[in-house]
Amino acid sequence: MSLRLLLTICGGLEILAGSAALIVPAPVVSLLLGASMDPIASILARLFGAGVFALGLACLKARHDAASPAGVAVSMGITTYNLLAAVVLLWTAAASGLGGLLLWGAGIGHAVLGALFVSALVTSRGYSI
Repeated sequence: MSLRLLLTICGGLEILAGSAALIVPAPVVSLLLGASMDPIASILARLFGAGVFALGLACLKARHDAASPAGVAVSMGITTYNLLAAVVLLWTAAASGLGGLLLWGAGIGHAVLGALFVSALVTSRGYSI
């Protein structure tokens, strides 16, 4: 799969997830973790949403020049995010007893996207990790 396509997919998904966490953090957290939120958690969820939204915007902008050094840097950033998010979400689902409707799916989705990005970065011309 090409970096351009992956950046487009991830950009769109992250903008949707970030927007949801910014606008309605309580339902997002409830679906993801199966837990209610206190006011501090709401602030942290919105801050997370802002960061994820910004990452999505960077991905969508970088898709037009994915082979440039800046495009590769954004690709490496979203790859790292996806792999680390997969570890955190899957570990949380398996070990903590928390778990909402989307937790396993989100963890597996991040793992798949991370693996696809690693593959695309390694196979892209003139670039090696």
